[in-house]
Amino acid sequence: MNGQLLWNLMRETWSVLGQHFEPIIETIVADSGLETRTWGLLLAVLTFEPDHTTPAHLMVRGPYTAAESYLARLEAAAEMGYLSEVAEGEFYLTPAGRAETQRFIERARHAMVAALPAPGDSVIKLAHYLDQLVRSCLNTQPPPDIWSIRLSHRLMPPIDSPLPFIEQSFSCLAAYRDDAHLAAWQASGLTATAMEALTFIWRAQVDSLDGLVEHLAQRGHHRQVYVDAVSELRKRIFVTSAQGRLHITKTGQHFRDQVESDTDQYFFKPWAVLKDPGTKDLERLLLKLRDELRRKNN
Repeated sequence: MNGQLLWNLMRETWSVLGQHFEPIIETIVADSGLETRTWGLLLAVLTFEPDHTTPAHLMVRGPYTAAESYLARLEAAAEMGYLSEVAEGEFYLTPAGRAETQRFIERARHAMVAALPAPGDSVIKLAHYLDQLVRSCLNTQPPPDIWSIRLSHRLMPPIDSPLPFIEQSFSCLAAYRDDAHLAAWQASGLTATAMEALTFIWRAQVDSLDGLVEHLAQRGHHRQVYVDAVSELRKRIFVTSAQGRLHITKTGQHFRDQVESDTDQYFFKPWAVLKDPGTKDLERLLLKLRDELRRKNN
């Protein structure tokens, strides 16, 4: 099984596992009064400790969102007592905020454990395979830098709690995928907004400036930011426009295809640690866990 198919199977298994703990998360979010994305920021703040958290920290992994949007969410969490602003634009968890964030993690992981209260040897073996893979990512020479996976790994539970360990391993690998994607395009000099705009045009998900503005409204940017992004793409001859429609050029197609290829190259490089028949065994264990979790859902 090649790396891409194996990664797709991991994401599928992760999604099925999520069905066991996402209802708990939804309850916590509803009771807290915070948005789901703000809870994601609180988890990020926890991983940055002992450093304080600023919008600049958050923009390393998520450069597509406006700094003002990150700041607004941090300020909202501070107003509700989860964070304290130690200096302008710098935040840390309050004791109550840290306790609630830890409780968020613990309740989600308790739901994972409840999905398979007596995990068999196959689940434990799967956890060890994933541990080997995550450590290979952490120890691989750049590119990419390991900013995102290093922070995600700080939330890793003990391996003797295999389902939470497996779930956090998937999260670490997704973080490393983000690291790989950033490494694949940032040297081009494109702004993050131009890169994201190109991606949505490349995927044929939008074909106009209005479509970009509407589709990416959650990023918190003003319309002018996307006007500038499209202008940047036109100057690079990555897109053209006619009668209000945006079209990717051959140059733009080649560039975006190469970004995807480079992302895969960086992402799958550490997977060489998984030798046959290990990859086939990993596939078998993932399928077994996925199917077992599906049965529990029914």
